[in-house]
Amino acid sequence: MKKPYIILIIVTVFAMFLAGFYYERMHIKSNKEIWIGYNYTKFGKNEISFKPMYIERQSGINQLEEIFLYSKIIDHPTVDLAKYDIQLSFKSPVDQSFEYSSLLWFTKSGAILKLNGFNGFRSVNIDNAESIKKIIKYTEF
Repeated sequence: MKKPYIILIIVTVFAMFLAGFYYERMHIKSNKEIWIGYNYTKFGKNEISFKPMYIERQSGINQLEEIFLYSKIIDHPTVDLAKYDIQLSFKSPVDQSFEYSSLLWFTKSGAILKLNGFNGFRSVNIDNAESIKKIIKYTEF
């Protein structure tokens, strides 16, 4: 007689765990949006095409910001500054204002970053550059 109650309790606890996990996974919204601008001036067009990027989890945006902020400061970048690959902007969905923007050049040794609003350039290694590409779902032309 006690065995059905124990099974019922176990099933109920398991269902509550799954419901909580599902609620947490589906209802955590990021507090920032990312907008990607692909630079088509490299291909003879004089335009930048911006599109919003949906990042599933806030942890992806946090990882992206950590890569940017903890990158190595460099004095003289070795890339053509007029031909950047993408412009990446962080936007607040609450008031629809851009918090900050950056330009990225992907190279064979990683990436060069120019954070607008900050002086100078920064570089990241190949692993961090691949992480950036994965997070923003970078399309290479």
